[in-house]
Amino acid sequence: MRTARNDARLVLFAVFFASSAAFVGAVEPAKVEAIPASSQRPVVVQLDAAGIREQAAKVPRAHLPEGYEMSVAAAAPLVTHPIAGCVDDKGRLFLGDAVGVNWKKAELEANPPNRVLMLEDTDGDGSFDKSTVFADKMTFPQGAQWLNGSLFVASPPGIWKLTDTDGDGVADLREMIVSGFDYTGNAADVHGPFLHPNGRLYWCHGRKGFRVTDKAGRVVHEGASSGIWSAQPDGRDVQWHSLLAGDNPVEVDFTPQGDIIGVQNLYYSQPRGDTIVHWLYGGVYERPDQMKVIAGRPRTLEKMPVMYDFGHVAVSGSCFWKSYGGGERAPLQFLVTHFNTQRLVRMELTPHGSTYEARENEFLKLEDPDVHFTDVMEDADGSLLILNTGGWFRIGCPASLMAKPDVLGSVYRVRRTAATGIRSKAAWTTAYTPPASSAEALLGVLDSADPQARLRTLSHIAETDLRDAAVAARMRAMMDETLDAPLEHALLFAAKKTGAVNSAATLRSAPSTLALRRMLVSLSAGDAETTQQSISLARQHLDSPDDALARVALKLVVEQPAIDPAAVALLEDWLQEFSVPPARLRAVQRFCAASLGQSAAQRLVTAMLQHEAPQVRRAALETLAAQNLGVSNPAWLPALEKGLAEKGGPIPLLLDALKKLKTPNLDAQLQVIANDPDRPPALRLKALDAMHARTMTPEVFAMLQSLLTTGASAAARIQAATMLSSASLTSEQTAALTPALASVGPIELKELVSFVRKQKDAETARAMAVALAKNPALISQQESIYRTAFSSQPPELFEKIILPARRSAEAAIDAKKRLIGPLAEKAATHGNAAAGREHFEAGKGTCIACHKIGASGRPIGPDLSKIGAIRTERDLIESILFPSNTLARDYETHLIETSDGQTTLGVLRSHTAEGLLVVDMAGQEKNLPHEQIVSNTALTDSLMPMGLDATMTEQELLDLTAWLRSLK
Repeated sequence: MRTARNDARLVLFAVFFASSAAFVGAVEPAKVEAIPASSQRPVVVQLDAAGIREQAAKVPRAHLPEGYEMSVAAAAPLVTHPIAGCVDDKGRLFLGDAVGVNWKKAELEANPPNRVLMLEDTDGDGSFDKSTVFADKMTFPQGAQWLNGSLFVASPPGIWKLTDTDGDGVADLREMIVSGFDYTGNAADVHGPFLHPNGRLYWCHGRKGFRVTDKAGRVVHEGASSGIWSAQPDGRDVQWHSLLAGDNPVEVDFTPQGDIIGVQNLYYSQPRGDTIVHWLYGGVYERPDQMKVIAGRPRTLEKMPVMYDFGHVAVSGSCFWKSYGGGERAPLQFLVTHFNTQRLVRMELTPHGSTYEARENEFLKLEDPDVHFTDVMEDADGSLLILNTGGWFRIGCPASLMAKPDVLGSVYRVRRTAATGIRSKAAWTTAYTPPASSAEALLGVLDSADPQARLRTLSHIAETDLRDAAVAARMRAMMDETLDAPLEHALLFAAKKTGAVNSAATLRSAPSTLALRRMLVSLSAGDAETTQQSISLARQHLDSPDDALARVALKLVVEQPAIDPAAVALLEDWLQEFSVPPARLRAVQRFCAASLGQSAAQRLVTAMLQHEAPQVRRAALETLAAQNLGVSNPAWLPALEKGLAEKGGPIPLLLDALKKLKTPNLDAQLQVIANDPDRPPALRLKALDAMHARTMTPEVFAMLQSLLTTGASAAARIQAATMLSSASLTSEQTAALTPALASVGPIELKELVSFVRKQKDAETARAMAVALAKNPALISQQESIYRTAFSSQPPELFEKIILPARRSAEAAIDAKKRLIGPLAEKAATHGNAAAGREHFEAGKGTCIACHKIGASGRPIGPDLSKIGAIRTERDLIESILFPSNTLARDYETHLIETSDGQTTLGVLRSHTAEGLLVVDMAGQEKNLPHEQIVSNTALTDSLMPMGLDATMTEQELLDLTAWLRSLK
């Protein structure tokens, strides 16, 4: 929703440009309302001598290697918030430039606020002095590529071709050559494009979903993954190069031989890993928590290779530094900017097998936390242009920081102080050579000892769908060779694409289990007889001692349209044995996990639950506890009931399995466990949580009340609050619980406020209001929450008790804002990191309830294991005191209502075609099918509520901050 605050920012920038005394000849910028591209008037900013001097004086203190210097190439008013760009053949710098608003998709489409700028250095001194709005009304321009007199720009929902036909500095022809890439406005959208030496344009797209159409309107690609894409410059022949389960691939560049090297944010999660990847043609890159977005794609390896993992830095721009020097055999120099750490790193890429290994060297570091690097590029003279977008951006930022649109961006130039090692023109020492085209030449490369050349040749075979008998035979022979992961992928994908393995006879001819596994992966679809013969062969290897072969064999068996009865019969026979060998038990368990919705798999689970061997019964429980579909079968209940009654009590794994079954049949037995005060509270909570319908017995109430009000763990307190908030309590229980409203923490309070709405007795409601008004965490919830909770009560309860307490708390908040700086200084000088670790593990501030650090905590919110490498003491203090000022990407709170009348408050872990996987406040995963979801509201509040600092002393806050800052 567009806000008055955002409107004010637009006006601010319009006034800034119109009134600046630092330029001459400026024209009032175009209004934000949509207008035809051809009617855009030139908007020019020209610096005079005073403006040039003022710009040059803005250079910050920089840490650079000896022999390099930094200057300001452009600053306000030439640019506002530069994002990404390119240099054309005339030395002009084209930039995507933001006006400083954090808008979502609907706002960006209704009123596109951003633009593309053209910067010129009219006097050739290395500093730009003229800026023209080349294209206005852009949604979110993140990249640029000059080619054949036109500028190609990635701006959602696709790739634009912008052409200035009359030379006035304005693109009067605007054409979207490729469309269909969804976006949200958090910067994990389309980036690029980038020109490959082969003449194709490549670009990156985040995990937002895509429905790509050609110029005739036909859908050519559709899916939910992120990816690396390419097309001809006229928009023809759109292809995916790699598809990814990770979040946000940002930029790519190309080696002299055409290899595609790029950076991606959140390739890994838990803990977060931002990476450099050698993107392989046909590669489908996994991430364990997002596998559904790549379901059905042609995967070759269970784990695709990654070149380098930075950890949590938020990689942004990247490029090769072509003129760095060093000779023909010197490492390639790959530059990467880090959005979070104010760093530009120089990565040395050295050939390693069929790919490269990377060594990190810090090249540039700024100390200003409001600097955020977004791109780097090499100018024609070998100097570097580095874009700083300033402080405006927040909705895609992976940590909670306030938006600061008043902190404007800039363009820095870094060059050597001496000419040695810098060429007059940026150039590689070797030129790009297109792949060989004849089968004879390709065979020669495949027989060579050069693994990189072999990989490129296999990629070329796959891209061109080359079908040649001799080449196919050579690929089959390679199946038995020792290959590194990139080369193995290239072989398997090329063989699958070209049908090099297409018969059961070929599979039977495999000389080793290694070759057989690879052939099964690369098997091309054949006729029904070939398919059945191949499945029959795979079935023989389900219990192979080679676990990789066993996994591939099972994948081939279970991915058929109909379940294989012969495989089921084989697995049933194995379960007749008293001692099932581990390899066979793994095969049964994996088959059931992959096919649990099928009756045949459910029969196998029944047999496992009834088995005499404990390890077999445990495997069945692990299978049930791991499911997210709520599959249940009456035949399982007797064995599960027996397990509940076993001497020593049920194992937690059994209770985890029962929770996933969602059946009321064992509620009575679970209630007995929950009522038993002699059992550990954690086990009683698990039993209560596994019940389909809970009964708030006196014993259960006493346990929950005790957990809520005594020194229980943060997770136990939150779970107790969640259960109490949804329970039907007696008047006596309500009265006993009311005093706790004065002392519970912010997360528990969020759950218990809903409990107030159920009260019909005015005196009880008054007592609750009095207790709430005393709670230090009262400010953690919005005023509207309390107003709604007391809406059915006498007005004075809210107006005279709650509201004055909130007003007092708000005044304290204003005072708290003024404390951020002093507290940050104290944390740096007087914080005790060792004590801070103890506070975290003890649950101070309830951080451990939602965050992981190493092996401690729960992964509801962002992993904090390396937070100190990217956040200062001030940032950390601010995030603890004011967590909802901005939300970490992918950790927004969602309120979801389902058709059965239930509501779920939590964080989306994955969004697939089947439904939403949500982690709720108690850390429990819930799979909500789309057809049951009535509404899904993204809340503006963080799941981490305000007021956590009220649960700590000042020294404890300083200690916790010091410890977080030490985590690097």
